[in-house]
Amino acid sequence: MKIFERLILGNFLRYLMYTLAGSFILFTLVDLFDHLGSFIDNHATASMTLRYYLYKGAWIIDQVLPIAVLMATLFTIGSMSRYLELTALYACGLSLLRIARPLLIAGVVLTVGALAWREYVLPEANVRKWQVWEVEIHKKAERLRPTRQITATGPDGRLYYARKYDPNTQVVTGLKVLTLAGPAVVERIDAERAEWDGQHWRLQQGTRRSFRQDQETIESFATLDATDLAITPGGLYRTQVRQENMNIRQLAEHRKLLAQTGGDPTATEVDIQFQLAFPLVNLIVVCLGVVLASGPRRTTVASGFGLTMLVGFGYYLLMMFGRSLGHTGVLPAVGAGWAGNVVYAAATWLLYLRARR
Repeated sequence: MKIFERLILGNFLRYLMYTLAGSFILFTLVDLFDHLGSFIDNHATASMTLRYYLYKGAWIIDQVLPIAVLMATLFTIGSMSRYLELTALYACGLSLLRIARPLLIAGVVLTVGALAWREYVLPEANVRKWQVWEVEIHKKAERLRPTRQITATGPDGRLYYARKYDPNTQVVTGLKVLTLAGPAVVERIDAERAEWDGQHWRLQQGTRRSFRQDQETIESFATLDATDLAITPGGLYRTQVRQENMNIRQLAEHRKLLAQTGGDPTATEVDIQFQLAFPLVNLIVVCLGVVLASGPRRTTVASGFGLTMLVGFGYYLLMMFGRSLGHTGVLPAVGAGWAGNVVYAAATWLLYLRARR
């Protein structure tokens, strides 16, 4: 790596860390003052408060990372333009793309990292944040891992419903199992009680119905060793995640479940595309920041901050508007999820064609 590349990358990473740290502190202080009454009224300990904001920090980083990347790019290239370093590099025969190559590589790395963050870190952090806020601070009942009215999809594709589950004894009361072929039910198992013996379920007092060619076959049983049921107690007693907090894998499973049960998977498909599209904005804003900061107008702190706010909030508004249109079926899933990226990528390309490069 050449000296000027190390300088550019070092400045970019420094501005990025400053912006992320400042945003985290600002968001945390605003939220703390907003919820201070709840913390005091519920006698929240310092440990509870600290863990709550630690888990919420994952969401803050996810939301402000594109803004921080854009601001870091504007300040890095803007300072080079202000001190005529860009002019010197142009005089050496280097193009704008060649000068900005370290930033483009950093944008690719940040895009991949943001996708992994949303897939593996953010969902778990959201769940833990909710548990601290609802269960530990507000002393509410645990609802993320319910023991009543449980619905789940097993590895075998069957749909499982349990009226009640005792995680201590691993006993299910009111078990229903549906086997589907497309949207049609081909088998249904009902059992008053089901016990897990470590390897499979032992069903008691129930019926097993088969539906073939408009004919129904009913088999009653007092005890049945259901070795073909693939779900385990862990599959029933698992964390229930709201759709807006699901990662791509969870959304894909949810879409499959909706398709099997005859539901409308439109909103889920839109959310999958949104989850794929959102991290890419980190690379797009790097390109946009390079083009904007390399122009004839010098980027100051005030102008850089103003451009960041304008571009950042404009992107969020466009993405959320497209997502809403997708949920209502006005736009197809791909168009709704990627609309903001397409618009900003096109604007970046047009600006690049007019830039000094």
